[in-house]
Amino acid sequence: MSRLRAQLEPFRVIIDDATPWEEKSMAARLSNKILKSKRNKLWRKRKRQRAAEIHSKEHEQFDQADHVADEWRAREIAKDAAQLKVEKMKEIARLKAKEERKRLESELELVLVVEKLQELRSIRIQKLKKQGHFLPEEDDKFLERVRAAVEEEERQAMAAAETDAAKGAIATAEESRKTIQSGGLHSKDASDDKEGMKESNDEKNEGTDNLGSGAVPGPSEEKGSKGQVYGGAYDSVANLPIEFYHYYHGSNNDMGTLIEVRRAWDAYIRPGGSRIPRHWVQPPPPADDIWASYLVRPK
Repeated sequence: MSRLRAQLEPFRVIIDDATPWEEKSMAARLSNKILKSKRNKLWRKRKRQRAAEIHSKEHEQFDQADHVADEWRAREIAKDAAQLKVEKMKEIARLKAKEERKRLESELELVLVVEKLQELRSIRIQKLKKQGHFLPEEDDKFLERVRAAVEEEERQAMAAAETDAAKGAIATAEESRKTIQSGGLHSKDASDDKEGMKESNDEKNEGTDNLGSGAVPGPSEEKGSKGQVYGGAYDSVANLPIEFYHYYHGSNNDMGTLIEVRRAWDAYIRPGGSRIPRHWVQPPPPADDIWASYLVRPK
């Protein structure tokens, strides 16, 4: 209550009837001024708020306009860059097309020159053939046959080199075998001489008994006779020339030699086989009767 009383104390002048009217009017004016000051304060506050809102909206609008302008400027710059790039690519394409056209024109000119030269060459060849000249080196078929003959000769040279290597190996093996054979034969001859003398004495003593009883020779005698036969056959093979041995006996030791000899014989067995090698280049026929008259005819 005391607090309420303290708050109502300024209004006692107006409420109290004993207070003179001057004081009452003064109090009323004071109260009006206070209310007007409060209204003015609120109005100024609201004005400041409206001004701040308008200012912030203006800033937002300016920022939005700047953003829109930046986007438009970026789009225009990208469009200009793309257009400039397209123009450059078109220019490069035009230059390349121009260079390609020049190159094709030069190649076409060369092709036309080559065709004209070929026509001129064929005309000259026909003219020379009519005059009795023959140029085998200008013939494509002849060149192909010569090329095939060269390849066949190279192949045969390689086969000959392999054959020579095989012959060398065979010759080396034969020489070593002969050396071993000769050493064994010398020792065998010495022992055979001693045994021969003993056997001759035994045969003189037992000759009559064998004739009387009709006995057949023993297995030792058969083995001796067979050894002599095989030894003589081996000596005959060892005395053969290297080429002869390679042709007739090399197939027993080397598969390559067997294939080579078999192919040589197959040339006679197959239909159409011939003694003339396949890589042999047959000479072309004469171009005219004048050249044919110089051929040597078989009698």
